[in-house]
This record gives sequence, C-alpha cells and structure tokens, in this order.
Amino acid sequence: MNLNEGKINIYSSFLFLRLKSEFRLLVSNEKIAAKQEFENLVGNCQEKIFLRTYFLTGLKKSCDILFWRMSEDLQFLQEICSRTFSSGIGKYFEQTDSYIGMYKAPSETKDLFSFMQNNFGIYKYLLIHPLIKSQIWYEMTHEEREALISERGKVLSSFGDIKENFFYSYGIDDQDMVVTRESKDLEKLVEATKELKKQRIKNYTLSDRPVYLAIGRDLRDILDGLS
Repeated sequence: MNLNEGKINIYSSFLFLRLKSEFRLLVSNEKIAAKQEFENLVGNCQEKIFLRTYFLTGLKKSCDILFWRMSEDLQFLQEICSRTFSSGIGKYFEQTDSYIGMYKAPSETKDLFSFMQNNFGIYKYLLIHPLIKSQIWYEMTHEEREALISERGKVLSSFGDIKENFFYSYGIDDQDMVVTRESKDLEKLVEATKELKKQRIKNYTLSDRPVYLAIGRDLRDILDGLS
C-alpha cells in the first residue's frame, strides 16, 4: 500500500539572494524607485502563492535575503521565481543558493493556500538546511527507521512550539530533502538543535550543510535595511 496515495504535492522554493554593490552607488531617488518597483512586482505575483521573506545580512556572508515560496504548480512557481530578477532592485540581486523540495499535504485539504499559510513560515526565526542520508539508512527496514524517527520526535516535542518540516527533493534537486525548523524563541531553537544532534538517527546523516539562520521580516523592511 502506498501511504502517500491521494496526497497533494506542494512544491517549495528556497531562493537565497545577495545584493550587488552597484545598487549602493545609485542616488537616493533611484533606490526608492527601484525598491517600489520591486515591491509592486512581488505584490502582483502573490495571488495563490505562499511567500515569506527573511533577512540574512550579517548572519551569513554569502546572502542578504531569503524568498520562501510554495505552490502546487511547479512550473508556475518557477515562473514567479524567475521574475525576481526582472524589475527594480531585483535586477541588482544575484542568486547565491537555491533549494527545491516537495511536501505532501493531506488529501482532504480543501483550501491549499490556507493550509500553506497556517502551517509554514509562522514563526520569526527559521533554521534551514539541505539533508543527505547515508545509503545504510535506505537499506534499513521501515520499522527500524520509524523507531529512530520516533526517538527524535520525542526530543523535539519536549521543546514545545518549535515547528519542523521536511521537503523531499528526490529527483528534483541534489539533496534528499530540505529541513526547516521554526520558533518564536531563538534560544529554544538553538537548544533543540543541539539536542537533536545527540540522537542516534544522526549516525545515518551523510551531510546537513550549509545551515542558514533567517529572521522573518516584511519585504519593505528588508529592502530598507539593505539600502
């Protein structure tokens, strides 16, 4: 029996960008116009698509901003992401990293947009990283894997309001999956991550780098902070 049969696929794009130094050479009025043009573009693309924006400047040298977008239509998601670089300040962004993953929503979900809004990107602090499991992990029985997953889940649940999700990337990206871990309390998020590293299931992780810490902010606040 296929446990995923009938579930709804939601595709997730994590797009990491860095602002080119050329933008800072523009005069004030040009910067304001470029930011407004970009905000209008993003706003016009938001219908029926999940979007969260995160500020990373000073947290990771390689990037300034994370766009987290989700849609049940992968082609539409790709088109929206491509427009990021087409207008205003977007012309001064360069892509530094990108991950694609897929989440399987319950088949009884009637309003997919509301499901995404209520289950993802709900807390201020976000840890995100790609994950590659070892071949031994896939050679284990279903029962063996579930036992280790259950152990890990009990540890995470002891920290309360931390929310974790896995986006599977088999066949659509280099990693096996993308892990997101969210919390409104940064200290609790760090402590939970530390405890998870002690679990036996980590023995079957081949790679889980790079790790990004991202802070949720409105797009306008991020753009003002960058310029």
